[in-house]
Amino acid sequence: MSMQYLIIFDLDGTLVQSRINYDAIKTEIIKLIANVVNEEEFDIIRSFPRSILELVIMIQKKDSTGFYYKRAWELIEKYEVEGYEYAEIELDVVETLKKLKEQNHFVTILTNNSRKLTDYALEKFGFKDCIDYVITRDDIKEKKPDPEGLFFLMKKFSKKSSETIFIGDSWLDAEAGFRAGIHYAHFGKEQPPKSRKDDFNIEHSLSKISEIIELMDKLEEA
Repeated sequence: MSMQYLIIFDLDGTLVQSRINYDAIKTEIIKLIANVVNEEEFDIIRSFPRSILELVIMIQKKDSTGFYYKRAWELIEKYEVEGYEYAEIELDVVETLKKLKEQNHFVTILTNNSRKLTDYALEKFGFKDCIDYVITRDDIKEKKPDPEGLFFLMKKFSKKSSETIFIGDSWLDAEAGFRAGIHYAHFGKEQPPKSRKDDFNIEHSLSKISEIIELMDKLEEA
């Protein structure tokens, strides 16, 4: 009998390609941070790679008025909505997810997008019924690169690290997978991103979503 895996997908940049300008968001958020920290702290923040959500948390901790924290979320949501207006689904996503379900795997999503945006994407691209569970940034306290969401899914589906694989496209995903101690596969045609962990190596790479089927076969044979 084949092993039943917990398969966790990132959403944006993996199953769906939005047009969210993450670089522009980060630039805007960093500008906001300059209003709530001193010059020395600001230089340190700019020199170390951080996720957008990590930067927003910094604003929350430093902004006694709440003005810049509120503004940060307004900017993020504005860019997200704009980016999903022309989003496209990756080739063979629906067929691949259906096949994974037919093979009796648990198929889930862990995304740093909002619940509203995620539900919109699942409905728009027609793969909501292929997904067993979804975790968005609105559902957990610690977002990627923290592995909280991965641990939650492993506990929910009673799966060990050896029975779990996470597929993503960014250093946030890579680091989260590394910290959770699970299988990780980088999706994309570009060079896998470097994690903030110097000792981390990308375990698997996929150029097409459908290649996950072959990868699952390899993991079972290992």
